[in-house]
Amino acid sequence: MRLSKKKEKEFAVKIRQIKELEQQKKQIEESINDIKDEIKAFMDKNKTSELVVDVFTVHWSESTSERFDSKAFKNDNEELYAEYLKETTTKRFSIT
Repeated sequence: MRLSKKKEKEFAVKIRQIKELEQQKKQIEESINDIKDEIKAFMDKNKTSELVVDVFTVHWSESTSERFDSKAFKNDNEELYAEYLKETTTKRFSIT
């Protein structure tokens, strides 16, 4: 689809904003993870699973859960796996 010059400029600004905000989000998430890792390392070093700081309580503990291994099931039961496959359609938004 061809855009008018006005719309092209408008969308170019919006797309640049999206890309900039996505980069900021990535940097913020990395900073959050770095801080979390620092706290977790402290807790591991001090062998504690609970840390009370000011009005906050931080928990860092192991958790066990059971998950269905669909890859192994597919390898072992290919026909049965195929019977339960469900096709879905989604729309995807991407900027390249």
